[in-house]
Amino acid sequence: MKPVLLFACLTLSATRIGLAHPEHEFMAGLTAPSPATVLLITPPELAEAWKPFAAWKKQIGKPVRILSTKQIAERYEAPDLQEKIRRCIRNHTDHLGTRWIILGGDSRENGTGGVPDRDTLHRTKSGDYDAVPTDIYYLSKKDWDSDNDGIYGEWEDDRESIDYPDGDVGLGRIPVRTAEDVRAYTNKVIAYESGYPGSDFATSMAYTSSVPSALDALQTDWDTHLSKVLKGGLVRHLSSGQQNAKPFNSANWINLINGRESGKIHMHGGGLHHGWLLEDDTVITFSHVAQLRNEGAYPFITTTSCFTGEFDRGEDPSIAESMIRQPKAGAIAIVAPSRAGRHGGTNLSMTRFWEHGLGKKVSAGAAMMLVKADLAPEALKSADLHFSTCGVNLLGDPTLGLRGTAPRTPSVAGPKKLPAGNLSLVIESDAPHSIVSLQDDFGLYAVTVSDESGNVVFPLNVVEESTITITVSGPEYNAVTLQIPVQ
Repeated sequence: MKPVLLFACLTLSATRIGLAHPEHEFMAGLTAPSPATVLLITPPELAEAWKPFAAWKKQIGKPVRILSTKQIAERYEAPDLQEKIRRCIRNHTDHLGTRWIILGGDSRENGTGGVPDRDTLHRTKSGDYDAVPTDIYYLSKKDWDSDNDGIYGEWEDDRESIDYPDGDVGLGRIPVRTAEDVRAYTNKVIAYESGYPGSDFATSMAYTSSVPSALDALQTDWDTHLSKVLKGGLVRHLSSGQQNAKPFNSANWINLINGRESGKIHMHGGGLHHGWLLEDDTVITFSHVAQLRNEGAYPFITTTSCFTGEFDRGEDPSIAESMIRQPKAGAIAIVAPSRAGRHGGTNLSMTRFWEHGLGKKVSAGAAMMLVKADLAPEALKSADLHFSTCGVNLLGDPTLGLRGTAPRTPSVAGPKKLPAGNLSLVIESDAPHSIVSLQDDFGLYAVTVSDESGNVVFPLNVVEESTITITVSGPEYNAVTLQIPVQ
């Protein structure tokens, strides 16, 4: 006999329970026919490696459906794999309530690789054309090829079929290539959501630049925008041109991250595929990333540095990928240009990413797609903004929050054990409006939000020799798990 779920009322959408907090956006989608609110697309050889990641996300109230590119290729009709992936994603977002898309694999040149991007054609500043990897294509309602010439996203010729994200669905790419990469990143995500550092790590932001002429603009950007959404936040400058600041060189960059000083970093300046260009003619490369020792304190990074997010090259890895994949060190997510940045659109993307993620308290993926929605009206009028909209990407888990305040680890209490049969399970905590998920060994699953006191009641039917797992989590809390045996 397997347990029967008796309480459809506990699997609610955000509109039904009247939530006013965007951080509970995960709740939309749980009433859909498919219980997955996250769709993770990966190459078939990595599907098994992603299962612990999916199990963790389900445990904190974000069920994941894993689909391989092979499964998608077999189930959808379209001219190529990219179009099949787009149609699969639209099916999930339009009909199955999916709230986030994770592209769980790397891409390579010419739209190849584990999870290929859609290459879009753009004119460079020199007048030549360049293929730019564009993941937002996958959220589009259209195919980005108005003239049916097999060349996508041309600003002049394909404008009628270019459709930008509206911010309703979050998207990001985790650019892994091996099962070891997946395991390393999964461990970083679990640490980020269950053991995030206290003190000033959440509210400190390092605003850095290797370009002295940009310092005044960076200070203005902080004063005008970022300081208003990072309440009580601190700003740390690294630049010899900033008063009382340390030089922005490789040694101090390593010390910044290893010192666990700032959970948010913005880097302004030059860049290459393999590194950030800093002061004193130093370049941050993989050799410097290998010196990082910031286990458990993984920052979010935005950067305007050209090519640093170039995830589609055969030469591997880019500096952003190095930071994402580094086991027990590096970054949790990076927003970066995949090609040469365009000053206005790239800078604007970074500022608005922080404004949405911290100000509106939405996930990183939702914040990134809201940036695209902001740029959309002008991108249809400006080739430069179209380029920036296509070429700036989120590399990392799009379901993560940006942690605008230091999270608290809540106290959670429940029965020491449960009898088999019908009962009402009361879970008490000191975490008001937290996300509380319940699951057992046989598939019983529910998610709800705690009341003003931090408590929830689950009416359910359980069987002997099983274990009920309760997890309390949320944007303001480190996830805590309580296991209750049924005897």
